[in-house]
Amino acid sequence: MISAIVLAAGMSSRYGSQNKLLLPFGEGSVVRCTVQAVLQTKVDQVLVITGHDCEKIEAALIDLPVSFVYNPQYREGEMLSSIQTGLRYLGSLQTKAVSETASVYIDATMIVLGDQPLLPVPLMKLMIRAFDRNCGEIIAPRFQNLRGHPVLMARKWWANALAIPPGHNLRDLLKAHPEAVSFIQVNSDIILRDVDTPEAYAEVCELAGV
Repeated sequence: MISAIVLAAGMSSRYGSQNKLLLPFGEGSVVRCTVQAVLQTKVDQVLVITGHDCEKIEAALIDLPVSFVYNPQYREGEMLSSIQTGLRYLGSLQTKAVSETASVYIDATMIVLGDQPLLPVPLMKLMIRAFDRNCGEIIAPRFQNLRGHPVLMARKWWANALAIPPGHNLRDLLKAHPEAVSFIQVNSDIILRDVDTPEAYAEVCELAGV
């Protein structure tokens, strides 16, 4: 099984008074478009990690086949705490499945930023196929020399991610273990684009023609 963790807990502090995830985009919101793209990859499970404005985030996605996991440390833990919240939840599901002798095994998870509504579905599918073909234990897209999102991580690396101390991030793990990382080279900087600022939001809307 392949799961996806969509990070949607942040305070949007760089954006200003608005929650960037709830900004209008397409026929819905930024986070809704992001989650819909992930669902099109046919991953087996989608977790949305919530925190700030959790009720509004859930309301924006309520009709979609996703599960919500609340990160109580969203204020001080930044992105890392949300990733770790999702991985701990997936680990608990696995423990429960084993205790109930269920045949569920989560092989990997795709970590997705909730504010990247333009992520190409074909790219995410390609990453999943690369993992299924044993092309790498950690798979990420790269534009020129810049790594982007999402990141697909095999289960064997979850413990390492959970051990990352506060003040650090997933990037540190990837830098420490380059032998485990396989890159998919792309010809667009869309994998680098999010909506952290009003200017970035305007650029993404222009690219999407919305």
